[in-house]
This record gives sequence, structure tokens and C-alpha cells, in this order.
Amino acid sequence: MSAAELDIKTKQIVYHDWESGHYDDKWSISFDERCIDYALGRYLKAVPDGRRYERVLEVGCGTGFFLLNLAQAGVIGEAHCTDISEGMVDVCVMNGARLGIDVEGRVADAERLPYGDAEFDLVIGHAVVHHLPDLEQAFAEFLRVLKPGGRLVIAGEPTRIGDRIANQFKRAARIGVKTAAAVLGAERVLADPFAALPPEEREAAALETEVDLHIFQPEDLERLARGAGFGEVRTETEELTANWFGWTTRTVEAMVGEDRLPARYPWYAYRVWSKLFAFDDRVLSKVVPKGVFYNAILTGVKPS
Repeated sequence: MSAAELDIKTKQIVYHDWESGHYDDKWSISFDERCIDYALGRYLKAVPDGRRYERVLEVGCGTGFFLLNLAQAGVIGEAHCTDISEGMVDVCVMNGARLGIDVEGRVADAERLPYGDAEFDLVIGHAVVHHLPDLEQAFAEFLRVLKPGGRLVIAGEPTRIGDRIANQFKRAARIGVKTAAAVLGAERVLADPFAALPPEEREAAALETEVDLHIFQPEDLERLARGAGFGEVRTETEELTANWFGWTTRTVEAMVGEDRLPARYPWYAYRVWSKLFAFDDRVLSKVVPKGVFYNAILTGVKPS
């Protein structure tokens, strides 16, 4: 069976198993001060008092970016993770071991979590909800496994308007790179990220366009949480100009190839992104409607 003929959950498994081997490099994920500060910043948007939760589950853990960096920041205790991809769970557990953090990982569907009722103080997720086919069932599971008074924190979810704007910047970047290459007579040097892959891996990589199932307005996420039974539901949004710059640079990197860019380019790009992120947070968030920003953060509490 070809990858295109698979059901959506199997596509998620095939794609994310393939991605697990190079996911950290693709998204510049690290477990140092840079990413610890970023993960903690998203957490503090949802939990401003920075309280620590002792027994924590990350759903759709990927390689552990959110869970492990929050553990290093000291706001979570006992760490558990699930992902539908065995490859992602394995890498998350290995990353934890490398950092001296014990992680209990299980391969599991977010719509059928393999835990009893009321087992966790905190359920977290980062860039996961938009991959889930049955959102209502997933949120019901998030609620079920939380203890009364336990909290849900979901970050990194794309907004509908923010995603549309970002797509225009990606398109402009593609046109710009192709135009520059044509003018310079360098079309042949543009990178083909799939060229060196064997056919079965190319099929898995091509599923990237099929595994993102949803984009949201902040109120959509709030309705999902309230519908599942959460109280104290609230959303925050972030990244406007930083997101435009980020997607533009990522598009350029993918087309040109990172090995052809100046050695200092990653440092330069990160510095610019950081300054734009701060500008978005300190200035534009006060005047621009929240639904225009790219990333949404959701939190809610299971009633006692």
C-alpha cells in the first residue's frame, strides 16, 4: 500500500516515525538555555504564577521539547509522555536520559490514553492538537486523566488568520528565491530536500502536507475545552512579525540549503527573530487583535 492510501492515523505514524530521526535539527530544538527560556515563557503565559506540578503527562510529545525543557526549568516533577509515533517516544525518552531526566513513555493515541482516571496534576501539549482527528474525544481524554483541580496547557497551535498570513510570506519567499536563482543562472543549485532519500522515505516525507488537520481561532480552542468540561478556560496568542520573519527564513533555508548559507546566518536569524518576538509581545499585542497572531496557547482547569 502506498503512503497516499493509508488512513490518517497511520499517515501520522509513518510521517512522524520518519521525522523522529531529524526532527530536532529541522526545528532547531535544543535543551539548553535558549529553548528552556522559550518553553518556560509559553508555560508562564498559561500559568502566570509559575507553579510546579508534580505528576505531568505530555500528549503528542515529539522528541520532548516542551516536557524536557519545562522539567529543566523546574516547573514539573514526574514526567510521562505519549505519542502515536513510537519513534518520537523513543527519542523523547532518550533525550530525557541524556539530560538526567527519567521519562516514562508510552506509544498511544491521544483519543485513547492508556491511563486511569485522575492520574495527573498537569496535562501538556505543544503543536499537537492540530494533528488530532477527533478533537472532542481527545479533549475528553485530557480531562479524564487529570485530577480534580488539575490543569491543561496546550501551546503552539496555529491560528486561522495567522496561518493564512504566514502562507503569503512563504509564497513570497519561494518566488524571491526562484527569481534570484534565475537571474544568477543558479536554478540547478537550489536544494531538493528529498533528492537523496530512497523512494519509501520520499513517500513518508511527502506526508508532511497531510498530517496538519486543523487551524483554529482562539475561541475554537476555548469552545473545545469548555465543551469537554474544563473551567477557567483562557487563551493567549503570540508571534506576529516574528512569525513572518521565521517562516520566510525557514523557506529560504529549505530552498537554498543550510550548507550554502553563511556560517553566522543561524545566529543572525535567531537574533532578529528574538527582537521581533519581543516587539510583538510588548507592543503589538496591545493593539493588534489576538486572532491575527500565529500561535495560540490554551489553558483550563478540571473542576474540583
